[in-house]
Amino acid sequence: MKHKTLKYLLGMLLLLCCVNAQAQFRIYTKKSRLSDFPAKTTMVVLSGNELLDIAIKNEIKSRWRVSPFEFCFKEDLESIKVSPLYYILYLTEENNSLIYLNLEKCGDKKGFSSMNSRMDILKLPLSPKDFSTGREISYLSAMIDIMQHYVESSILHDQVVYMNLDQFSGPLSKGRKKTLYIAREDLSDGIAGKDSIKSSGHGLVYTDSFTVDSLFNAGSADALIGFCISSNEPSPKSESIQVIVSADRHELLYYKKNKYKKIGQRGFTPKSLKAIQAEHKYKNDTKH
Repeated sequence: MKHKTLKYLLGMLLLLCCVNAQAQFRIYTKKSRLSDFPAKTTMVVLSGNELLDIAIKNEIKSRWRVSPFEFCFKEDLESIKVSPLYYILYLTEENNSLIYLNLEKCGDKKGFSSMNSRMDILKLPLSPKDFSTGREISYLSAMIDIMQHYVESSILHDQVVYMNLDQFSGPLSKGRKKTLYIAREDLSDGIAGKDSIKSSGHGLVYTDSFTVDSLFNAGSADALIGFCISSNEPSPKSESIQVIVSADRHELLYYKKNKYKKIGQRGFTPKSLKAIQAEHKYKNDTKH
């Protein structure tokens, strides 16, 4: 009898220990850990590049709406990253020679067992390592808004926070009634006569970069804008990233990247344009 009682008490003690351990150790989803984003301050790290920092300050001040924000400097980066009080937005240079906008939740460590642990949220391409034309700064506003759209959607929907950008984008058919503009310099050399190629007349316009950028900066309600972000020089690690956004709301409708190993592989390829035309219900006509 004593043996049975002791066995029972040991079993109950083990059960209580298990229940207590489960109560102390919980798994938090990315969505739940992102739920405090609107209440926490996002620290925006300035790059040290005067021209770029002016653009970052202007765009954040005029359009950042998803959380309170403050500006700080690169030397503050590491100390802010370990503080659970903040989210952080900063620039990094990747080994593909591109500069990215990174958004992270700050905390002392990465993991799913704490609401305050560190978490990568989104990384968006901004420009090549060296600013070759300055067009990249024009499209900074789109990248900031895409980041905000992603955060807002992730707070509402579980699956979004696990999506890659190509999954998060689109469908391109949403912009079917709008005209898509792509600068000729963003077309790959695989398109014969790309510098003089004429528009097909079916909702897809090839034109000069000034016209494309002007429509984007004007926020044209009737325009989709296609542009390319690529490494300065081709190499086994270089990438060319093609993006299509709505000019007015900066909604991401298309996001594709490809390796940029040889001269001429940068930009929208004949294959990608064919797919874009099919999805957007354009006639496949790239003759000039």
